[in-house]
Amino acid sequence: MAGLALFIASDFVNRSAIPATFSAAVKNSDKGYDAQIVSPSYNIRSSMPTDLKNMPKVIGTTKSYNNQYVRVMKIRVTNAGAWAYIRYYGKYVGWVSIYAIKEVSLSTIATQMMKKYDAVGTMTLISAGTNHTVTVANGYANKAQGILNETTGKVIYPLASLQKSMTGAIVQQLIDSGQISLKDTLDTWYPSVKYADKITIKEMLTMTSGIQNDDLTPKSNMTENQAYQSMLSRIKSDTPGTYHYSDANYVFLAGIIAKVTGQSYETNLKTRILDKLGMTNTFIAGEPMSSKVIAQCYEASNGQDYAKLASVPVSLQTTIPGAGNLYTTAQDYLTFQASLTNGKVLTSSELNEMLSYSNNGYSGGFYTTVSGNKHNLGSFGGTGDRTFVYSDINNYHGSIGMLNQTPLANNTSVYEFSKQMYQIAKYY
Repeated sequence: MAGLALFIASDFVNRSAIPATFSAAVKNSDKGYDAQIVSPSYNIRSSMPTDLKNMPKVIGTTKSYNNQYVRVMKIRVTNAGAWAYIRYYGKYVGWVSIYAIKEVSLSTIATQMMKKYDAVGTMTLISAGTNHTVTVANGYANKAQGILNETTGKVIYPLASLQKSMTGAIVQQLIDSGQISLKDTLDTWYPSVKYADKITIKEMLTMTSGIQNDDLTPKSNMTENQAYQSMLSRIKSDTPGTYHYSDANYVFLAGIIAKVTGQSYETNLKTRILDKLGMTNTFIAGEPMSSKVIAQCYEASNGQDYAKLASVPVSLQTTIPGAGNLYTTAQDYLTFQASLTNGKVLTSSELNEMLSYSNNGYSGGFYTTVSGNKHNLGSFGGTGDRTFVYSDINNYHGSIGMLNQTPLANNTSVYEFSKQMYQIAKYY
């Protein structure tokens, strides 16, 4: 009897209560759902228990997963109780009593992960294609005014370098239509740039042009043409071939788009992407933004949130058309991501072509250093603005974030956080 008592304590099974407890409330099911381990006191069994007198081998306890999120793959009701077969991310763990878990939603998991990492902002997770998403928010968009980050589109965020993939997509359209080619050189449009006769469209798309630039925060907003002239006056240009991340590449690509089409980059951006896709919560820096709230950006310090206001100047953004002069939301950026494979901006084959131009892992506004994935980060140095996208190339799983405070908890990098959220989207 002592041995049986120990078993009951670790698996919390009352045999006499099985018919009354489980027959009505719990049924056999192969429909998966998200759950959280809510007790450290349960055994994990190697196979499905069917009889109290002949229980499968214990391979662990829920203590190792306490408060962690798991995926319930199936439920079985037997003479030994009701049991859940669980997976932790990609690892199939084993069978536990259903008393060890509680059902939760993906939005709950995402919200709790934002709180765990002290990620202030808004985030969208793609769980099974772009029609299956959740968007959650955490913290303040404006602490002084008591305005919270939220998911309706009222609050917008500086997009930073995530805009480069929009510019890359328009360039890809021009390549596919035969209006430009990868081999075309910069001197066709900007002959004053050193080595312009050697710098190709391909090298600008892949950041291997040798062009570098310093940031500039002017006293007033620049027009698009003023931004191109300003960039021409402050670039450094070395022999092309070596990777250097520089906004100047995509600023010049934006200028080339304008020169080739005879319309401004702004017009191309709106007609080919923003208006076409109905991205009504996306705005170009410097233009009227109706009643939208621009998220203030902050730096946390010594465990204190919102310790320092560190927002992005609008005038700085106006100096880099094509490379970081947009405000948007996570949901609007998701709409754009979906357009890269559904044919509204690019087809899947055109996207794959845009991502294939480099061996160094950067092409068309995305990093492709992880096989089967595309990702990018956006930021403005010295501010709390951070944006990210990390997804399958086909957008079946992914994470998109607009954060307005840094650093994250325990100095976790935004890149690591974006990967963690991608894993959540993939497995939950």
